[in-house]
Formats: sequence, C-alpha cells, structure tokens
Amino acid sequence: MSRLIKMHSNEMEDIEAIYPGDIFCTFGVPCNTGDTITDGSSKIRMNKMYVPPPVMSMSIRHKDKDRKNFAKAMEKFTREDPTFSCDLDEETGETIIKGMGELHLEIYSERLKREFNVENELGEPQVN
Repeated sequence: MSRLIKMHSNEMEDIEAIYPGDIFCTFGVPCNTGDTITDGSSKIRMNKMYVPPPVMSMSIRHKDKDRKNFAKAMEKFTREDPTFSCDLDEETGETIIKGMGELHLEIYSERLKREFNVENELGEPQVN
C-alpha cells in the first residue's frame, strides 16, 4: 500500500504500520467501504455493517458528452458510500440516485461537478 493514514475529524495523520483492530485509510486500493483487508494468509472476514435503506431519491440529468465521466463517478461514489445508490428507471429512462436525504444527494451532485467536471441537474426529491 502506498500510504496509510489515520483520520482525526478532518485531519489526516500519516502512519507507518497498522495492527489488528486498527481503523485506517489508504489510497489506490480497489475496495469498498467495510471490506476486510488481511495479509492474505488468513480467510478472516468481518461481519458486514448494517446499512439502512435509502430514504430519499432524486432524478439526475447530465449531458451526453459527460456519459463516461458520469459512469466513472457513480461507480466511485457507490463503492465508497454504501448508503448511496444509482439506478436507471426502466419506465422513464431517468437515472435515479438514492441516499439518506436531500443534502446527501446534493453533495454528490456538487462532487460530480467539482471532481469529474460533469454538469448535472437534480429533479425534485422523492421520499422512498
């Protein structure tokens, strides 16, 4: 792993080693939130954490030219946040994002613009 850090609120502290039971962050490792990482010699797997179902959904629209970056962003967001999901509504053809509230979804809309340069518009919030 290229870099190990311990989080303290909004501060990051670089650390040299991790030990059993440590909670840490790393960069560049393809994994999901809640994954168990070992040295490969054991088959230990931690219980999955409980993730409540989404309470809010909104449609999201982007320009066709941004399709590739949009897909890349949605894949990243759903991998890093188990409370966020993205689906296609077969009936309307709209892309629907779901999460824990309107602010939660608005933050992902802003991240989409800032981190992936994808202009987008959110529809009206719907309570699930």
